[in-house]
Amino acid sequence: MRIVLLGGAGYLGAVASHHLVTLGHHVTVVDGLIYLRDDDPHRLLPSAVRFVHADLRDLAALLRVSAGADAVVHLGGLVGEPACAVDERLAVELNYAAPVLAAEAAVTAAVPHYAFISSCSVYGSHEGTVDEDTTPNPLGIYARTKVLAEQRIAAVMTAGQSLTVLRLATVHGRSPRQRLDSVVNRMTAQAVATGRIPLNGGAQRRPLVHVGDVAGVLAAVLSTPQGHRTFNVGADRENFTIAEIAQTIEAAVPGARIHWGPERDEADARDYRTSFSRLADAFPDLSWTRLEHGVREIAEAVAAKELGDPDLPEYDNYKGLIASLGRGRIQALGSRDCQRLHSEYATASWRAR
Repeated sequence: MRIVLLGGAGYLGAVASHHLVTLGHHVTVVDGLIYLRDDDPHRLLPSAVRFVHADLRDLAALLRVSAGADAVVHLGGLVGEPACAVDERLAVELNYAAPVLAAEAAVTAAVPHYAFISSCSVYGSHEGTVDEDTTPNPLGIYARTKVLAEQRIAAVMTAGQSLTVLRLATVHGRSPRQRLDSVVNRMTAQAVATGRIPLNGGAQRRPLVHVGDVAGVLAAVLSTPQGHRTFNVGADRENFTIAEIAQTIEAAVPGARIHWGPERDEADARDYRTSFSRLADAFPDLSWTRLEHGVREIAEAVAAKELGDPDLPEYDNYKGLIASLGRGRIQALGSRDCQRLHSEYATASWRAR
């Protein structure tokens, strides 16, 4: 299968590209390399991968890479509310306009299957357990861009094409292009580096998924294109409270201790337990990595100094974006296509399917 990974040199894509190549697929990675890092994508990615350096907001480039593809996967964008809040127009261009433009290119190029990487953050805060039919409750720019992109992409795709939306749980674990700003990775790196596990809150609920399992799910859905599908990506057993995550890390990292703060972190009000039964029913043979394994991966990498200083901007989307903006590496384009889609976004309202 000829697969195009848009944003494929990032935390998820670096793992997914290795997995897909191992399965025998022909993979093209397209990435704008917006963060200031010393990483050479040719060292991060398998040698068999074709790498294209291009802005994911460039419709002409998207049309070129989509020609002849069997599947296009959009993994790019700004991840997390802090990064998106730095420059809302930039966030809309990267998280809403870019995936919609990619869908338009996929329609023009008659690509059979388009997959969009979304987030369980669209659920925001909910009592009980959420599933794919739960009304979204986006609490910030990041979640809102994801909800509206999901809906706009569905309107763009034609009846003869397959669309898969993957709403990821909070991702953790080791990647060639490492991030340390998600909850598990951040708390683990801090525990090893300082012996402290700062915990502001603890009762909030988070579903988790290992980065390698995301690659496995992506391979599974790409091999079975079928209409329009939306899946929460994770496993029911991997729902935890923040306090349970901290306690798991404390048990895994010798000498580390939790330092308790206020019961709730008002900067991040997300709180939900997620059902993954739809994915389990569709793909019963998927395997799932335990939280403890991801914690050990990060702890061992930090202890062995494989990752350098965990506080470096290169491991943090927010800090990395600030650095890239400061050096002019990334900015809002304001192109005709971006302006068109920004206007759509500004006047749109999310709705339940």
